[in-house]
Amino acid sequence: MKKLAIIFLLLSFISMSKTNAQTPEVDKSEGLTDKIEVRVDGLSCPFCAYGLEKKLKDIDNVKEVEIDVKGAFAILTIQKGNVVFEKEIRQKVKEAGFTSKEITEQKEEQGDD
Repeated sequence: MKKLAIIFLLLSFISMSKTNAQTPEVDKSEGLTDKIEVRVDGLSCPFCAYGLEKKLKDIDNVKEVEIDVKGAFAILTIQKGNVVFEKEIRQKVKEAGFTSKEITEQKEEQGDD
């Protein structure tokens, strides 16, 4: 009887683990679009900026990256009609050796220029 209880518990645990491992698709409506400003802690020189720029350009749908060393932030321009997720931005900043702070989305204004 003990063996059956142990087997049942193990099977239940395995079943729960598999259920938790399956993550649902991320809703694209939660992604960031247009221009994104990322405050970066630890950004102090042009060499640092170059490494960060390379990592951020690796993100799918990032069209352009501008780094402001003095202001300690990066501006990401996203390809029209696409999104980028905050989690991925934070991961790339971390891989570059920095800490991401605030990440804000700046919607591009439509003008009649």
